Amino acid sequence: MKRINVVYIDDNLDLEISRFLEGYRSSEVEIKYEEISFSDYNGYNDLINDVRVKEADVIIIDSRLFENDNVTTDKFTGEELGIILKKFFPFKEVLVVTQNLIERDFGAISKYRGDFGGCAQTYYADNLGGELEKSINKVVVYRNIANKLAGNVGIDKVLIERIEDSLRGLSQYEELNKKDIDELIKAFEELQEKING
Repeated sequence: MKRINVVYIDDNLDLEISRFLEGYRSSEVEIKYEEISFSDYNGYNDLINDVRVKEADVIIIDSRLFENDNVTTDKFTGEELGIILKKFFPFKEVLVVTQNLIERDFGAISKYRGDFGGCAQTYYADNLGGELEKSINKVVVYRNIANKLAGNVGIDKVLIERIEDSLRGLSQYEELNKKDIDELIKAFEELQEKING
């Protein structure tokens, strides 16, 4: 059975999300679940270099990572950090959860609130579960395509190795510098301002 690594990142881990993810099962793959408290990090560089993030296939990240004062620079939303993670690890799936009221255009999933009615576990099964399953399926497809590419003699072997490395969490992160990342964040923030009006 194939294994999928799922990592949940939050500055203040939501116990109901943790409980849902710890109990999440798939008939198609084995799930290895881990949590990361972002408050233990000094910024995105530390997080990106964490072996659990590198090995993750699906990352679930909170939109509001900077509730504490530990991080004094490089403060990003989960959506922004999700874009950065996709830059370094293009074959990882990133899901954003938020306690804010959301607009569907940003693709985030609302955290459970009491005024939603019902219980938190049912809510997460209905809302987070489906998105998690879609993300797992995408990762399985990426792996299957990479395996097929590896057998194709007409494709550059270096390209195949880079794709396989990326799927395993080995990125070309060293090729980018802080300036590149800052420009990426600035472009994302400008896009976000235009959308918000």
